[in-house]
Amino acid sequence: MTLEHIKLQYDRLERHHKQALNTQDLISFLDLSHSLRIWVDMKNKIDELVEEQEIKLKLNNIVKNKALKKILKGATHRYLPIGNGVDSPNVQIKGIQIIDRALNADEVKKLYEAGPPKMQNSNLTFGRWLNSSIYEVPSHEEVHPHITISREIMIKRVANILGASHPQGTEFSEDTENRFDSYIKELHQLKIADGYPATYYQLLEISQEILDKVKIIFEK
Repeated sequence: MTLEHIKLQYDRLERHHKQALNTQDLISFLDLSHSLRIWVDMKNKIDELVEEQEIKLKLNNIVKNKALKKILKGATHRYLPIGNGVDSPNVQIKGIQIIDRALNADEVKKLYEAGPPKMQNSNLTFGRWLNSSIYEVPSHEEVHPHITISREIMIKRVANILGASHPQGTEFSEDTENRFDSYIKELHQLKIADGYPATYYQLLEISQEILDKVKIIFEK
């Protein structure tokens, strides 16, 4: 795989990101999720190029606030950080927390003081960044009350479930990936801001971070 081909995929992702952000229709998001799926397949090559060029991508990764960790411990919850924020018409989407129990006054105060989710530059490789968690949700397993879903799984399953990479109903994947489908379908039903699924905003944040940070490999 050549650097020229990766630049082509970068330009392609940039076009689909802008289109999805501006139009926010189903077709534009199908195209965006498929383009992101290509970046998952290129992760090893990206890491090789970064190592060869001796550069750091400094990809932003979520930092969970200590107060939030304490409040969420033992409580059934859904946590979708969207730490960088995504601009939507007349509003910015940043941080969604659904805690399935009543919070006391002190907890509400601590959550308010903690502010929205924060991102910080990391030393993660591109592959490890893709494998970092971006969604925490109650599981159907007693042993593990919550599961975390990574960027890579989010991209791959959204692309498959919605028919971006394969016609709906014909997709094939490992059982270890299929087990996340019910959680991602549930997230897809969560409409936020101007009525679009939460999964769309997650894809927009991921693609924007790739566009912002990976472009350095073309500047050497």
